[in-house]
Amino acid sequence: MKTLQLHALFLSLILITPLCLFAQNEVIREQISLEGLQEIGFTANIEGSIEIASSDTLTPTIIRQQSVNQLVGANIRYVQDEEVESSADIPFLHMHINVMQMENGLIPFSINLRLHQPVKLVLNRDLQTTAATWENGLVGLVSFDQLHAINQAAGGLIESFIDDFHKSNPGITSR
Repeated sequence: MKTLQLHALFLSLILITPLCLFAQNEVIREQISLEGLQEIGFTANIEGSIEIASSDTLTPTIIRQQSVNQLVGANIRYVQDEEVESSADIPFLHMHINVMQMENGLIPFSINLRLHQPVKLVLNRDLQTTAATWENGLVGLVSFDQLHAINQAAGGLIESFIDDFHKSNPGITSR
């Protein structure tokens, strides 16, 4: 009976291992896509109820300023919006925050952070477009008096990007 269980365990490990390797491969690809980045822009938007969107705690301006300060503080060259908008060749981080208010006063939220870069589609006659080459996200639940926790969670995602950026570009160090 024990040998049957050991064989079943061994077989299941053999079947699961390729799935784990595929997921790890995607993480490595995302980190590789950060190599050699010289500069990035940043955009943010918040989608949600009017009450939350009109609060002084959670606004695109606050999220944006906090994120840009983190990037600049990590010695990552930030490109102004006008320059990013005028050129399809400048990579940019886009943060999308989605919030909604439930009847019980709780606020579920999700935050997605994606790096968009210019890419060529080899299978489509080298058509140039942009694509998300790195991403991270999270979901959470707060009360209205804890909206600042969403700002902190957004800052944590920016830190995650900064960590991956520095792993991929070891010659650039934080200030």
